[in-house]
Formats: sequence, structure tokens, C-alpha cells
Amino acid sequence: MSDIIVKRGDDNEHVRAVQERLEQLGFNPGGADGDFGRKTEEAVQAFQAAWELPPTGSVDDATWGALFSSAEDPSAHGASEGATADALVDLALHQINDRYVLGTDADENNPDEDEFDCAELISWSCAQLGVELPSYSVSQMDAVAKAGLEISVAEATGIKGALLFRSAGHNGSAYNHVALSLGSGNETIEAMGSKYGVAVGTIDHRFTRAGYIPGITYP
Repeated sequence: MSDIIVKRGDDNEHVRAVQERLEQLGFNPGGADGDFGRKTEEAVQAFQAAWELPPTGSVDDATWGALFSSAEDPSAHGASEGATADALVDLALHQINDRYVLGTDADENNPDEDEFDCAELISWSCAQLGVELPSYSVSQMDAVAKAGLEISVAEATGIKGALLFRSAGHNGSAYNHVALSLGSGNETIEAMGSKYGVAVGTIDHRFTRAGYIPGITYP
């Protein structure tokens, strides 16, 4: 196992260097103050997911090496051009720690949009790749079903960029919800709620339906 260099709770110059590099690469750690808090942890998770490293949120030597490699941006790491699942997930990951606002209307013409709800994060990310997807989670799942692209939630856990949908009432939830699978077995990128904003989450038993997004190319 890789040695941990910095982790949540640390406060030092190594943390500041990590935060500054995350900001440079487009992952928002909540400032470069040297204090490794929740937002920095989530930014590290997003970076790790983009580089296909285990999204632990702690900076081990593999993560440190990836952060400070010569590559200008982690999206260059194995990502294909065009409307691919890799490109879609990378776009969503770069919105880490952006604000969650229920019912917001994200501006698809603004590449620096920083305010999303769960469905808008996905429709905005698709729009940046030239793919049109409805702005409501139920409509997104309907589009998947109409295109004949539904798969099981179990399948979606291993498919990067697969759509995960939760129906209102499932596990006591009050609202429908939608997220993107990171394809790593149990991680998502999603606009999670007002407390967390855009964050890396877990699949667990939270979702009821899944599918491929029409217009996105999957491996």
C-alpha cells in the first residue's frame, strides 16, 4: 500500500502545495490555506477518480506523483476526444465543490458554470460535449428507456459514465435523484445536496434504475 503523505486533518505546507496544484488543474479544494478539510478531501477524490486512482481522499505517493507530473491536466490521462464517457465524467469531476441549488437552471453556454442541481450537472456536462439531454432526472431516465439503453444498477457500477437514477420514496427519499457512475464499483460523481455541493459519493443501495446516456460513446 502507498504511504500517506497528507490527509484530512493535516495543516502544513505540503497541504498548501496540494491545494494550489488542485486549483491549477481545475479541482476546487476550497482555497489554499494549508488546512486539509472536507473540501480538499473531496477535490482529492475527484482528482483521483479522473486519474483512475482509488478515490480515498488522502494523498498517497501515487496521488502525489500524479498531481505533480508534467501533465497539464488529468483529463489528458487516457481520455478520448469527443462525446465519450471519459470526457463526460471528467467534466463532472471538474465541478467538484460547486454549489448545489435545487431547481437551478445551469447555463449550458457557460463553460465556467458553478451552480447545479443533480440533473443539471448531467445535462450541462452533456451539453459541453454537444449532447442534448433533458434537464430533469425523470425526463433523463425516460430518454434512456425510450432509446432502449437501460441496464441494471449492478451493471452500471462497473461502467464509467453510466446514469444512475433513484426514484422518490426509495429508502425514504423525498425526491428523485440522478448521478453518474465512476465505473469503479461503488463511486459516483453527483450534485449531492446543499450541504455537500458537487461531490464524489457512493452507490451502495441508493439507486433503482440505470442506463447509458444517448449520444455518449462508451468503451
